[in-house]
Amino acid sequence: MQLIMTRSGFLLLWLTAVGLLLGRANPVVAGRPSPIGTEVLRQKLATRLPDTTRLRLLTAMCYTLHTEQPVRALPYGEAAVALARTFPTDEQGPGLLPSLLVLASCYANLSNGPEALTLLSEAQVLARRLHNSDALTRAYTAQGSIYHERGDSTTAWRHYYQALRLTSSASVTVRTRMKLLGNMGSLLYFRQQYQQAMHFDSLALALARRERDSTAQSTYLSSLATSQLRVGNLPRVKRLLTQALAISRRQNAARNQADQLVMFALYYIQTDQTERADAAAREALRLARQSNYLERVLDTYSILAAEAAEHNNYRQAYEWNQRYVELNDTLNSRQTTQTLAAAQVSYETQDRARRLRQLTKQHDEQVWHSQVLGTAVAVLALGLLVSAYFYRDLRRSRAALAANNQALEKVSAELRSVAVFKDRLYAIVAHDLRGPVTAFAGVTSLIDSYIAQNDQDGLASLPAMVRQAADSLNQLLDNVLNWAVSQTGELDCRPAPLRVSDLFAECHALYQTTAAASWQHITMAAPADLYLMADHNMARTILRNLVGNALKFMPSGGHVHLDATVDPDDPYTVLLSCTDTGPGMSVTTVASLMSGPALPEPSAASAPRATGLGLGLALCRAFAHRHGGTLVIQSRPGAGTNITVSLPAVRKGGSLVRR
Repeated sequence: MQLIMTRSGFLLLWLTAVGLLLGRANPVVAGRPSPIGTEVLRQKLATRLPDTTRLRLLTAMCYTLHTEQPVRALPYGEAAVALARTFPTDEQGPGLLPSLLVLASCYANLSNGPEALTLLSEAQVLARRLHNSDALTRAYTAQGSIYHERGDSTTAWRHYYQALRLTSSASVTVRTRMKLLGNMGSLLYFRQQYQQAMHFDSLALALARRERDSTAQSTYLSSLATSQLRVGNLPRVKRLLTQALAISRRQNAARNQADQLVMFALYYIQTDQTERADAAAREALRLARQSNYLERVLDTYSILAAEAAEHNNYRQAYEWNQRYVELNDTLNSRQTTQTLAAAQVSYETQDRARRLRQLTKQHDEQVWHSQVLGTAVAVLALGLLVSAYFYRDLRRSRAALAANNQALEKVSAELRSVAVFKDRLYAIVAHDLRGPVTAFAGVTSLIDSYIAQNDQDGLASLPAMVRQAADSLNQLLDNVLNWAVSQTGELDCRPAPLRVSDLFAECHALYQTTAAASWQHITMAAPADLYLMADHNMARTILRNLVGNALKFMPSGGHVHLDATVDPDDPYTVLLSCTDTGPGMSVTTVASLMSGPALPEPSAASAPRATGLGLGLALCRAFAHRHGGTLVIQSRPGAGTNITVSLPAVRKGGSLVRR
C-alpha cells in the first residue's frame, strides 16, 4: 500500500499541482466548436457531398471528438487535411488552415508534440500568406501550450508574447484573446508568479463575461480561486468557487462540479472544517463516478485517505488508499492502450501519406508524358490522319496505364493482406502449440518413470493419457486456426452465457497430463451457479494461457489454483484469478508485461523455461479488453504470481443471474 500523507504534506502537494489539475489545463487552441452532434455529422458524411462541404464537415467532426476521443478524431482530421491539399493552390488556403489547426490539437491531445508543432508551423506560414491574424494568433498560442506542457516555460512564453503582439489587430476574435490570456495565466502560475497569473485570469474572465460564455467563466473563476488559495486569500477563494460552482450546476456540468468540489474540499481542509471537507469530497466523488471522470475519482480517493489518516481512522484510510491504487493502475493501463492506439493510427496515417505521394508522382509522370506527346503531335503536324492516329494511341496508352495501375494496386493489397495473415498465424500457432506438445513430452517422462518403477498400472493408463493429449491438441489447433482466420477481418466476439465451473473443468482436463508429468497440482474453486457473458473461444484462450504459463514457469511439485468470484465492487463483473507458487516476477518484469506486447528479458529465476509469456498475456489482455474487462498482475520474486481477469457476468433484470 502506498504511504498516506499527513494533512500538511497533502496540502503542500495539492497546492503545488492544483493549478494544472483543476482549472489550469493548457489545451491547444483549435477552431470554433460545432453545434452539430457527431451522429448527425456522420450521417451527412455518408452521403455524396461537394468537396468544400465534405471538408467543412470533416473538420467539424475532428473538432467535436478531439478533446474526449482524440484517437477517433485523428482519421477525420487527416482526411480533412488530405482533401484540402487536393484543391487548387489559389483555393487551398481557406479550407486547409482550420483543418491544420484542428489536426494539430488532436496530435497534441495524444501527446505527439513533434507532429503537432510541424502542422502548426505550416499553419503559421499559411496564415501569414492569407493575412489571417486570428489564425496566426491561435497557432502561436497552440505552440506555446505544447511547450508549456513539455515544461519549457521560456519557449512557451516567447510564443505567447508573439501571439499577444498580434491581438491589437481588429481581426483577432474575442474568443482567441480569451484563450491566450487564460493560457498565459496558467504559465505564470506554473512559474509561481501568482499575482501576474491572477491579472491575466481576470482579463480572461472579463472577456468570457463579455462573450456570455458561461463555461469559460466557470473555468477562469476556478483558475482565480487556485491562485488565491496558493497566496492564502481564503475568503476570496470561497467567493470565487461559489460563483464557479453555481454556473456549473446551472449547466448541469458534472465534471466541472467535481473539479470545483475538490477545490472546496482543499479549502475546507486548510480552514479546518473537517466535516465540510469530507462532504465536499464525497459529493465530488459521486459526480466524478456519474460522469466517468476517473482522474477526479482518483483525486477524491487521495483526499479521503489523507483525511481518514489525519483522524487516526487507519482502516478507512487503508480502504480509500487501496481504491486509489487500483484505480491508478486502471488509468495507467488505459493510457498505455491509448498510446498504442495512437501509435497505430500514426503509422497508418504515414503509410497513407506515402502512398499518396507515390500516386501524385505517378500522376505527374503521366502528365509529363501527355505533354510530350501533345507537343510531338503539334510539331509534326502531319495532318488530320496522323493527328488522329497519335490521339488514339495516347488514349490507349492512358487506358492501359490506368488498368495496369489498378491491377498493381489490387495485387499489392492482396500481398500485404497475405503477409499480415501469415505473420499472425505463425505467431499464434507457435505460441499456443507449446502447451499440448509439452503434454506429449510429459507422457514420455511418465513412460520412463513407470518403466523404472515397474508400475504396470501406470503403463496401462498411458494410452488413455496419450489419447487425451491428442484430443486436446486437435481441439487446440481448431481453436487457434479459427482465431487466426478471424484476424483477416474484424475480430468476431460473440458473447454467450458460460458456466465458469465448466470452463475450469475443461482447462483442467487440458493440462492435467502436463501437471502430472512434473508432479504439479491444479485446483479449482468456482460456484456452480456462476455464469459469464463472454465469447467461448476467447474465454478458453484466456484460461489456457494463464494456466499454461503458470505450469511452464513453476518448478516441480508446485501448485496452481483457479478461483472465480463476483467482484465485491461490481455485482455485474466476475473475477477469474490464477495463482501459482512459482518463482514470481520483479516489478520491472511486471511493468514490461503490462506496458505492451513486447517480450521482457527472461530473469535468472525463470530461465530457461520462460518463453512466450509476453504474447500470451497480450492475447489475454486484448480479449479481456474486448469484453470491457481488465487484466491485473500481482507478483513478487520468490512469492509466486497472481493474475486476475475481470469479465462481465450474465445479467437478468439488472442483477447477476445464478442458474
